[in-house]
Amino acid sequence: MKKRKLHDNPALAGTGALLLLLFLIATNFLKGSNSLPDPGISLSGGKVFVEVSGDIRLPGVYRFDGPPSLRELMARSEGLIAEEKIVPFSVEPPFESGSYVEIRNKPKEISLQIGEMSAFYRMTLGIPISINNESADGLVSLPGIGSRTAEAIVEERTRRGGFEKLSDIQSIRGIGPGLYRKIRPYLVLR
Repeated sequence: MKKRKLHDNPALAGTGALLLLLFLIATNFLKGSNSLPDPGISLSGGKVFVEVSGDIRLPGVYRFDGPPSLRELMARSEGLIAEEKIVPFSVEPPFESGSYVEIRNKPKEISLQIGEMSAFYRMTLGIPISINNESADGLVSLPGIGSRTAEAIVEERTRRGGFEKLSDIQSIRGIGPGLYRKIRPYLVLR
């Protein structure tokens, strides 16, 4: 019986060539995806996301093309629940992406509680989280960061009085160059 070689069967030889071509394309694609993104490019596409809750008709996370005012937030969330109590509000700061705004309609005033939306919302929306301000629970939202590593980040941050540059977190056991490249786009210092 004669032994057949791969090149003796044109169908198998064509399949092998196709697999080799697909492998080369995939390798080239993956090589480009490991590079760090341009720090000037926003993961959220330049859009502003603000979470609104409280005494409003439609609480939720809303997207804007630029930083919205309080009036724009209230309009997008379809206003206050009890409109007969509306008192004019004078302060209308524009809100940054990742802001959390709780609006309460009190008898003689509208009160605002302003903060940051949860790290999990920010990560989902492509809004970077602060390595110098985020809690250990929030740091767990980073890909590849578990609760122990998050606690180690907070401890090291406290010991140093804050990180001076993002790459300083590589001094923490478990965060090497590979993991750092993976989480770098999701971090800011502030």
